[in-house]
Amino acid sequence: MQELEVSGKNIEEAITIGIKKLDCTKDEVEIKILDEGTSGLFGLMGAKPAKILLTLKKENNKNISEKKDVDIDSALACKNVESYVREIISMMNISLKTLETSYKDGIIEIEVSTDNGSLLIGKGGQSLDALEYIVQLMLNTNPKTRVKINLDTENYRLKQQERLKVIAEKAIEYVQRTKKIYRFDPMSAKERKFIHMYLKDIGGFDTFSEGEGTMRKVGVKLLSDKK
Repeated sequence: MQELEVSGKNIEEAITIGIKKLDCTKDEVEIKILDEGTSGLFGLMGAKPAKILLTLKKENNKNISEKKDVDIDSALACKNVESYVREIISMMNISLKTLETSYKDGIIEIEVSTDNGSLLIGKGGQSLDALEYIVQLMLNTNPKTRVKINLDTENYRLKQQERLKVIAEKAIEYVQRTKKIYRFDPMSAKERKFIHMYLKDIGGFDTFSEGEGTMRKVGVKLLSDKK
């Protein structure tokens, strides 16, 4: 069964992007909303993308993986990423020191060094997430550069993941001890995804998201429990 997780400024844009990638019509897919997203300040800073999961209906299932691999131009994608990041950071009146990109397993890793890392990161990583989201949208306009990106500065993402692991372990201890559901504080979409994947890899737990917009959070329970 062909599935595809897609992000967009809103649900409709995500659906449009998704059916284009799958080369199908809206009637040929099942749509599951993972995150409705938020517009953020002025529709830019703090914006969070809407996320959906598209599943091709059995009778329309097509194998597109080979075509996707052939079409991707990783060198062009990295070149465009560097251009987009330089331009946007300049518009933010932040001086760029270094910018490095590398492509591996369908993902472009972007490491940026500036004269004001805290401003680039923003509260709770919101500015960094917004910049990453904008660059991702710009890349997606060209099928040959439609790859995932991971933007980081001052090892913020790694530090963020280590912090999330600590609170995830506390949640695990609570759930195992009490047999009750543990609900994390509201998180960004990127943080929620990490928690989902981290607990999935550990096994024995079921996770879910609830709430809307900036108040959306992750819940975790023992796999055998019911909500």
